[in-house]
Amino acid sequence: RGRLRHARRSRRPRISHPRDRRRARPPATMSGSTPAASSPARANADAPARDGLGAAAKAKLKGLLAAAFGSSVTTVRIDVQAPRLTRERRQRKAYGGWGDAPARADGDDGFTRGGITSHNFSVEQTRLQVKQKWETGLFEQRRTGGGTVIKSRLDLGAGLDVGLLRAEVVPDLRVRCRLGNGDNAPSVYLRALPEREIVARARIPLADSGIFLALRLEVPGRFIAEGGGGGNPFTPKPVIAAQLVRPSGTGPHLSTGGLEFDETLLRIGQDCALRVAANLDFPREYPPSTGSGPRLDVRNFGVKFRKRWYEERDRKKAEENARRKGRGEAVA
Repeated sequence: RGRLRHARRSRRPRISHPRDRRRARPPATMSGSTPAASSPARANADAPARDGLGAAAKAKLKGLLAAAFGSSVTTVRIDVQAPRLTRERRQRKAYGGWGDAPARADGDDGFTRGGITSHNFSVEQTRLQVKQKWETGLFEQRRTGGGTVIKSRLDLGAGLDVGLLRAEVVPDLRVRCRLGNGDNAPSVYLRALPEREIVARARIPLADSGIFLALRLEVPGRFIAEGGGGGNPFTPKPVIAAQLVRPSGTGPHLSTGGLEFDETLLRIGQDCALRVAANLDFPREYPPSTGSGPRLDVRNFGVKFRKRWYEERDRKKAEENARRKGRGEAVA
């Protein structure tokens, strides 16, 4: 009987529980896609598309910058005006009792035992100038003193002039029109900042002396708007000025007090230069007395950085043309 019961039990069909029929389903993502849809292969397939969009955006931004600055010039200047090294003498005082007389010894010159000497460095002003100039109608022009320079017929300039010691900020916005290609051709400025005015400038060479007569006419915008002032005594009037000048970079020149020069001391690369403008005053009496010898007066000492972006553009165009020409000759 035991064997028969065991055989009957083994012949009964096994019925599985409904829970056992459940199959493990793959987890679905938020968008309803399976992990196979976001597999590494598909991610790698989408990477070129994203890289293509990034490259297109970079190329577009590069094109916009090239269009905005391709024909411009950036100038940054830091000028230290009137730097001076001075010597100050202060005598020691004898404060014993009621006396207030200087304690001088025999043979004391005031700079050794009987006085205190201090050396001071003073600066009148330190200026930072940042200017951006967009040029059109570029042409090559001979520079006074030798060499050539690239100039423009029409340009738009904007920038800031910042006084670091006195916290002064002066904006600059103007349009300049050159009326000729000559080195001394007159120019007309339409200035909007810091003041609205029309400025005309010209230089007339005096024979071959290297001296020029600089003429300048300034007409305030307020004078034009009020129809010549209209009898208002506070309306600024036009100003005409004439001055004898020498171009910078032409070497030392004689002046009424001695020698004056405005030269480049050192060039740092192609776009940066160290400049100094100074006077060397001669003694005015002979024999010279103490403190009346030659004196060096530095008017300006600064660093100037000027980047001509159109030169970079022209260089790339020339290289591209050379490559195309080389490819054409290779094919031929």
